[in-house]
Amino acid sequence: MSLLGRFGEIQRQAERAGRTLRSALTQGQATLVYHLEYAAPENAVIDPQRAQHILSYLRREGCLAQKQLRVPESVGLPQLALVHDYAYLEAVGEPALMERIFGEQVLGLDYERIIASQRRMVGGTVLAARMAVEPSHRGRPVVNLGGGLHHAHVNRGGGFCLFNDVAVAVRVLRAQGWAGRVLVVDLDLHQGDGTRAIFSADESVFTFSMHASDWEETQAVADLNVALGPGVGDAGFLEALREQLPRAIREARPDLVFYVAGVDIAADDQIGAWRVSSDGILARDRLVMDRLGDRGIVWLLSGGYGADAWRHSARSLAWLLAGLDRKIPSKTERDLRHFRRIASQFTRGELSSGGDDDDMIIRPEDLFMDLAGSGARRKFLGFYSVFGLELAFERYGALPKIREAGFPDVSFELQTDHPVGERLRIVTKDDRRDVLLELVLRENLSVTPYRMLSVEWLLLQNPRRAASPLRPLLPGQQHPGLGILREVVGMVVMMCERLGFDGLLFCPAHYHVAAQAHGMLTFIDPREEARYSAIGEAITGLSLSQATQVVQGGGLEDARTGEVVRWHAVPMVFPVSEACKAQFGSDAYDQAVHDAARDLRFQRRGQARGQFRDQDRTSWYQAPIAYLQRE
Repeated sequence: MSLLGRFGEIQRQAERAGRTLRSALTQGQATLVYHLEYAAPENAVIDPQRAQHILSYLRREGCLAQKQLRVPESVGLPQLALVHDYAYLEAVGEPALMERIFGEQVLGLDYERIIASQRRMVGGTVLAARMAVEPSHRGRPVVNLGGGLHHAHVNRGGGFCLFNDVAVAVRVLRAQGWAGRVLVVDLDLHQGDGTRAIFSADESVFTFSMHASDWEETQAVADLNVALGPGVGDAGFLEALREQLPRAIREARPDLVFYVAGVDIAADDQIGAWRVSSDGILARDRLVMDRLGDRGIVWLLSGGYGADAWRHSARSLAWLLAGLDRKIPSKTERDLRHFRRIASQFTRGELSSGGDDDDMIIRPEDLFMDLAGSGARRKFLGFYSVFGLELAFERYGALPKIREAGFPDVSFELQTDHPVGERLRIVTKDDRRDVLLELVLRENLSVTPYRMLSVEWLLLQNPRRAASPLRPLLPGQQHPGLGILREVVGMVVMMCERLGFDGLLFCPAHYHVAAQAHGMLTFIDPREEARYSAIGEAITGLSLSQATQVVQGGGLEDARTGEVVRWHAVPMVFPVSEACKAQFGSDAYDQAVHDAARDLRFQRRGQARGQFRDQDRTSWYQAPIAYLQRE
């Protein structure tokens, strides 16, 4: 580390120590509620360590003193029965019910641990509510690092929610004699349907939900229900919030507020269909805290899917606790930093020559290619030699993974005069000559004014591994994936940076491929981004493989015209240059997506729009993350 780098680290350590000391000497700006039991069993959709990641970050940055942390009890059956039917509570834990609420992802998991996790989270919300109504906590939020289980109804669960923690907390307070007015501010991507239905006849509990689409249309005596549709970005979301939140506060006149601060609105959420940035989520949370003022506040995590969801809540809570406003890098950003460190260690000679300065050597095959006039460039993209590619695949970690998959000896083949670009293949050296990787790239100048590197074809496969029932082959696959997508994408992005390309282009032939790429890549045309979001809304209730079959099999239609909606391959971009990032991450682009999405309403053929079955409510969450990590 350089002297400047060491000085910067010393400065950061001093700042962290200062924040820790201030937290220890004062009551702090908020109190957190957490228990280790919040971590449910590993599954393919929700990060079970989400709360622990947030807590670890806050401690590491000096934002939280030990005295600001409270440990909740697990909620008891009598408290749950204040909201939920006994018949439903007795059925909790039965395989059919658990699969309906959590989907196939719970098959083989420890149901008791899942139930214990949610009972503890409900207990956390009850504790937070009891604290929030105390005079000493007015204007000082109590944050439950869990909860927000807003899809649970009186007699059923849904959308990963067994019990409705907000409803239980309100009923517990009522049973103890507290008679204040309640406002539920639900800003999760999905409607707070369970909470709204439970309190539909209670004038003392006002439910405000601003979401993508309605899950149910129960009439409520005190509510504000705002469906913004698909494709919402920072500007549209924050504008709507500034307009609607003051109205909700004015009509509710609350003494206690439950803030359901879901982060599945994030652009990089693995399931969500909105485009709200990390900055937008922080702006949302700051706006809510500013408008709520000196009231009792319970902050709940609610939705957020994928390994990176914790970052958005952690950033807002660091601001709330210590005034710290610092972006937390995503896994993609961390991966790219890792790849850049590796890239910086390569010399031009290593990548472009045969390991020494052999570019000066004229080989017989070079002379033959020149005379033949075909395949004259032996180097990939005019720069990378076969030796350089092998070295890159080794140092970036792809070749070690290929060996671990059972392929100890492979060869690299280049074809720089391929009909659609320049082709790299990795094949086994045995008699079978199995193709493990096939990558075709070409320069693309069609996106004015940018110079793009276009992925014309990418195949990653393990021909000697059989598909399994839990991971069936997706459309376009003949064999399971090879497990090196992260390394290959990282290397191609490094090629863009080294060779001066503005971005990486990719044209997904299948819906599931676009779903795998979305979050890292965005559609060049904002109208196509809006169309993708509208398709996502329409396939609520389907797994990724099922969704692909519906989308590409003509199973969707335009809700207004009845015209069949089919998937068509259009380009997506991974911005590399600062100018390209600025364009596709701009408010103008987001607004164009939002404007286009207003006129798009798709539905599954034969199903009236707005009608969702119970399994649909659950399965919206079931686009398996495992699929998003495969080739």
